[in-house]
Amino acid sequence: MASISSLSSGSSIYGSRNSNIISGLASGMDTESMIEGMVQGIKSKIDKQKQQQTILGWQQEAYRSISDQLVSLSTKYTSYASSTNLMSSSFFTPSIITSLGKYADKISATGSTTSNIEILGVENLAKTETITFEGLKDGIGIEDKNAVSGSNGVDLTGEVNVSTIAGKSLVMEYGNKSFTITFDSNKVYKDIDDVVEEINSQLKNKSVSTSDGDSINIGTKLEAKADGDKLVFEYKNKDDNNTVKISDSSSDSVLSALGLEEDQQMTSNGSPIKSNSDVTIKELYTNKKASEVLAGASITITYNGQQKTIKMPEKGSEAYDKIFGEGISKEDAAKNMEDYMQNQVDKAFGYGRITISNDGTDGQFQPKFQVKGEDTISIDTGTTNVIGKGGIFGIERGASNRVNTDKTLEDLLGDKLKDWVSIKKDDNGDDLYALEINGVKIGEYTKDTTLSTIMSDINNNSEAGVNVKYSETANQFVFTSTHGGAGGRIAIDDTTKDSTKGYTNVAAELFGKVEYIDGNVRVNGYGPNAKPSPENPDGGYLDGVTVIRGKDATMKVTINGTEKTLTSGTNTFNIDGFSITANGVFTAKAGDEVKFNKSVDADKIVDAIKSFVEDYNKMLEDLGTAYTTQPNNKYTALTDDQKADMTDKQIEEYEAKAKEGLLFGDRDLTALASELRFLFSGSDMSSIGITTSSDASDRGKLAIDENKLREAITGDIDAVKNAFTSPIQEDKNGNVVSGGVMPKLKEVLDKYAATTGATKGILIEKAGSQYSPTALLNNTIKSEIEDIDDVIDKLTDQLNDKIDFYTSKFSKLEVLISQMNSQSSYLSSMSGGY
Repeated sequence: MASISSLSSGSSIYGSRNSNIISGLASGMDTESMIEGMVQGIKSKIDKQKQQQTILGWQQEAYRSISDQLVSLSTKYTSYASSTNLMSSSFFTPSIITSLGKYADKISATGSTTSNIEILGVENLAKTETITFEGLKDGIGIEDKNAVSGSNGVDLTGEVNVSTIAGKSLVMEYGNKSFTITFDSNKVYKDIDDVVEEINSQLKNKSVSTSDGDSINIGTKLEAKADGDKLVFEYKNKDDNNTVKISDSSSDSVLSALGLEEDQQMTSNGSPIKSNSDVTIKELYTNKKASEVLAGASITITYNGQQKTIKMPEKGSEAYDKIFGEGISKEDAAKNMEDYMQNQVDKAFGYGRITISNDGTDGQFQPKFQVKGEDTISIDTGTTNVIGKGGIFGIERGASNRVNTDKTLEDLLGDKLKDWVSIKKDDNGDDLYALEINGVKIGEYTKDTTLSTIMSDINNNSEAGVNVKYSETANQFVFTSTHGGAGGRIAIDDTTKDSTKGYTNVAAELFGKVEYIDGNVRVNGYGPNAKPSPENPDGGYLDGVTVIRGKDATMKVTINGTEKTLTSGTNTFNIDGFSITANGVFTAKAGDEVKFNKSVDADKIVDAIKSFVEDYNKMLEDLGTAYTTQPNNKYTALTDDQKADMTDKQIEEYEAKAKEGLLFGDRDLTALASELRFLFSGSDMSSIGITTSSDASDRGKLAIDENKLREAITGDIDAVKNAFTSPIQEDKNGNVVSGGVMPKLKEVLDKYAATTGATKGILIEKAGSQYSPTALLNNTIKSEIEDIDDVIDKLTDQLNDKIDFYTSKFSKLEVLISQMNSQSSYLSSMSGGY
């Protein structure tokens, strides 16, 4: 179907079809204007239909503006999900509970109840089952509770052996996607096997995306191997069509150490990528002067939660020359470095807090960072080859005088891990170890799993019913039962459920074995009544283990005159809807019982009612304006031709007047206003300070006497509650004879603005709503707009057909006139020759 976008001034009636049109070249006539005049009748019909469409759209917006306010009123004041639901009896229930009596400070309560309750005493408060371990079992993870020490001594005047790959990156490409393998500066790479293990470990966690958005795990496609002293990269799948390449973005020292070259590549049907020279342990390390490695190096330290970075002396500085200068003996260099570092930590953290000493022998420098008492210290990070497992001082990154929960099982246990019995192996061939508490499997872990991951899994397993946290200051792992009182358990067996196979339980190996025997708790074989022994000279639990047995809270009460003894796993007791919390132990004598005074939250209720009245009156005002404002017949929707000759501001001002009175006299809005106007009349609202205006122009607006309302709330809350919430009562003919104003209002709101159900509210069915997705797509006005679309399409077809018809006729006329003009010119030229 051909179309005409517009016939505004300055545009052509032909639209985009003017390439083959001859317009008045021979006749001199303005054929386009003549045709436009001939089709003006059809064009006017199209304009009128478009104007009607625009007006319908405006009306739709106006209806939605009213229905949105109705939906908002319903949601805010009649919905059970709202905190200001004035239709709910519970909103008006006394919610401020005051404890009375000699021991009132030991009891608090909330809620409501019809029972008469008095508290006679609290025999004991609840305790949660808790087991505290000082550090990990057998001192795992901590070498010194008061210090962090280097494990290597360094001759500061000589050379040190440093890694050529630690902290450096190998960049590779799979297809046209790159990925990076960074050799951890906190690891030691002794030989090619260590390199291969690190590469394969990282490949498992490397992924690249394909053009269609899928993700490919590189570890499933590629693997590293050791061929003697050479590194080899091979495809896992020989049918892989992607090229693997060593990128020129790789660190030069890594390429040199591993015997690789830039742009070295392989395909599935070609040779693998392989070291082109022998790779030996000597090539993974190189000798450098200690002064070169340490000059300007940094060490980041955290002391009691405060983190600071200290720096080694810069080359050429006085401090540098004092340590590394020519002729300085190694003994003096070590002493001067000790003094220098002491000065640096004193400046960073204050004097006398961290003591730097030298544990080295034979003139070597081996730093030790010592703190006092329960102070904590950790060496967080530092310059590569200085701090890290492979660093020259042998201080592991994250080394601390407390347990570092970011360490892996392998970091914490080392060779001890080899003695554990695993349940199976994972897809990569690594041993898997299970962790169970209270007979519930928390998870399965490899040597690469961190302690923090294990602790998080324990806390996230609700079935096990245990939480664990680590106090760095106290160096304590604290296990608490999530089941309050005497019902809590923290049972840890040394093997998993399938004990016949002797699978190691990670929890027992890390923390300790916990057994419940004959009502007692035994930790690592020792109970509360254990006899003294060489390992446990004082008897009871071993040093570093504290057990607090779970205990229920016990409360004596009278309920409607009957005495009861109640128990609870927490210090809170729920009695017939009343929530009572014990804050202390006491026994009340006659007359000293704790009693309760209940009162309503008057401020909450008054604020909600005032807010409702404000919103309700605003809705009435907007509704009244909508159906009583008369339209100005001088203004209607603009046509495209009219808009073309106006500025944006003129259009905006004009349309604002054209939108006035769109819903004037609307029957549905008039009926809605009538139902709302007398909704509050004849009710008990005036007795609680809420009245309906008698002025007809107010259309039923409400007014509040706040003092009277407060008096009613504090004096007779039931009367206020009933005025708002009483269910609707009807006579046998279905006429409403009584009921609270909110149920009545809810009926009206649903009638006109219900957004759910097969049949929506009257206004929603008519104009749709943002709160009802189905009604947005299916409403009366939308259907009317779509019907006009069909009419416009038909009229546009007629318009285009007429334009094409007249254009054809005028074009033929132009051709005939042109031919006649040619003949006339020819004859004239002939006669002029005689």
